[in-house]
Amino acid sequence: MFTTKIIAVILCCLLVSSNGLQPSTCSNQGDGNYGCFDIASQGSCTEVSNQPASRDIRWPHSGIDSNIDWAIKCGDIIAYKIQWFSGGWSGWYVPGVNDMDTKVNNGNGLRRMWSYFYDHTHSYIICKTNDSNKLRGCQ
Repeated sequence: MFTTKIIAVILCCLLVSSNGLQPSTCSNQGDGNYGCFDIASQGSCTEVSNQPASRDIRWPHSGIDSNIDWAIKCGDIIAYKIQWFSGGWSGWYVPGVNDMDTKVNNGNGLRRMWSYFYDHTHSYIICKTNDSNKLRGCQ
């Protein structure tokens, strides 16, 4: 019993003494926030506005493929808008959330709204990996 209490005290002391210790290379950024996180591999997101119709047939032929953005744009399109022929813009579509086309297409196939990139002006927000993580063939 006494030995168990000694072990418990030692463990408690070790936990308290190791809590908050940071490597000596970490600078304190205030409020106990130490800057030791490497975000060099983190990608970046940008908005691409008013892109003309792409005429890339892969958009309408991709069906509900959620990776066609990687194949065509080398990134993850996280939201997009379509400019209709009337001149008005759609609201934001988010792939896999609210972007299924309700129009009946050839062969009753399903497709995402980004299929309209083929023949409509469009805008999108795309996230791409950093240089060290790029897919082969991507710029």
